[in-house]
Amino acid sequence: MAVNGVVGVVCVGMSNSHQECAAYITAARGAWKDEINAQVRIVDCAVGNHAIERWMDPAYDATLWGDCVARKLAAAGIRPEQVRVIYHKAANQFTTGPNGRLPVYPDPASDYFVFLRNLSAFAARVKGKFPSVQAVYTSTRSCGAFAQGFARGEPLSYEEGHALNTWLRDHPVVDGVWYGWGPYLWAPSCESGVTNGSGVCYERDDFVSDGVHPSEVGQAKIARLIHERFEREAWYRR
Repeated sequence: MAVNGVVGVVCVGMSNSHQECAAYITAARGAWKDEINAQVRIVDCAVGNHAIERWMDPAYDATLWGDCVARKLAAAGIRPEQVRVIYHKAANQFTTGPNGRLPVYPDPASDYFVFLRNLSAFAARVKGKFPSVQAVYTSTRSCGAFAQGFARGEPLSYEEGHALNTWLRDHPVVDGVWYGWGPYLWAPSCESGVTNGSGVCYERDDFVSDGVHPSEVGQAKIARLIHERFEREAWYRR
């Protein structure tokens, strides 16, 4: 998978992805360094307030894909053709309608179906931006239980996970690129007494005051989940 000794991994997504990927990179260069293939080089190209609709929209290309290649990859000494893996924390940016709420699933106008369409639109652009990419690992939002308002709360976060599962089932390969699950980040509040299949739940302290963006504790939790997911792959392990 390496190109001239480099397996480039690029994180894309919105503010949560930017914060979590930054924490992941810090740990990958530090505490986990001896566990990771020395050829793996990770770059954070996620940008705050730019969720999936922005990455699909050519009007934002200079801010997102363009800046990733021209500035962030260049600063890391990685050429575009060395980008082999994308980690995408995917989420709809616009989750409310004219009356404050989108219709609920199974309405065709619900966030679930909007997200399905957005995932396809995003995937249609990936190969054109990184022609050598081989794999895209995708996660959805971690938890909306503490969010202040419907736009980032539940059941949206949970349902977008279901939508991603459906989309990945129907689109295992797009333009020769493999698409699969990154870490499954969604889990309920620990107060529920329930965890997800990985034994994860979220405490209020995992988020800052808005209940949406991760605190340092939450960033570290998700960084660990990203690392553990990639450890299942031969290209990643030392």
